[in-house]
Amino acid sequence: MQDFMPHHSHTAIFTTVSGVVGGVGKAVTAKPLLLAITLPGLTTVVLYAAASATAGYVVKKVLDNLSAKLNKYFKENCKSGNE
Repeated sequence: MQDFMPHHSHTAIFTTVSGVVGGVGKAVTAKPLLLAITLPGLTTVVLYAAASATAGYVVKKVLDNLSAKLNKYFKENCKSGNE
C-alpha cells in the first residue's frame, strides 16, 4: 500500500525542537513579557497545546484510515474491472 503522508520520526523531532527553540527564543528576547507569565497562564497554554496536538493526531489518523480504505476500494474495483 502506498503511504501518501509519510511520517518519519526525524521530521517530527525536527519540527518539535524547532518549535520549542523558536518559542523559547521569542519568550527570552521579550523580557517585559516574562514578568507577565504566571503559573495559571502557563498551565492554560500547555493544556491548549496538548489538546491541539491530540486533535491534530486524531484527524491525521482518521484521514490515514480513510485513505487506506479508499485505496483498497479502488484497487479492488480496478482488479475486477480488468478481468
